[in-house]
Amino acid sequence: MEFLLLLRTVGAIIFCVLACIFAVAGTIGLFRFPDTYTRLHAAALGATAAVFSVFLAALIISPDLATAGRILLIIIFFFISSPTTTHIIARYAWHSGLDPWSPPKQKMFGRFTGKKPRPVSGNGGETGEDEEA
Repeated sequence: MEFLLLLRTVGAIIFCVLACIFAVAGTIGLFRFPDTYTRLHAAALGATAAVFSVFLAALIISPDLATAGRILLIIIFFFISSPTTTHIIARYAWHSGLDPWSPPKQKMFGRFTGKKPRPVSGNGGETGEDEEA
């Protein structure tokens, strides 16, 4: 009986350490990524994984089935609400006119390429009436 309790405690500690790692990774992504959308993705993914790990640790330690059932309901609710909330925030940012990050223009053969790309059409590269030049 003591060995089983020790095994459950060690498992819970492992999941709590994993939660700390996920939270730190999400925080690093929050500060490291260049725009709102990638930062939001990193923070949401790190937070979701961290909370899931904490709830798995609580599920391992739970003393009875009633508590384990409640923890499972919380996990299900969190997995539904967290991505939905992240999507709502990203959609609001998009509709507010916040553009996603695009990489700076790269050097190509020693020169900056600042030209617009030519339109591609099915008539040998010529622009048609319905295409812009």
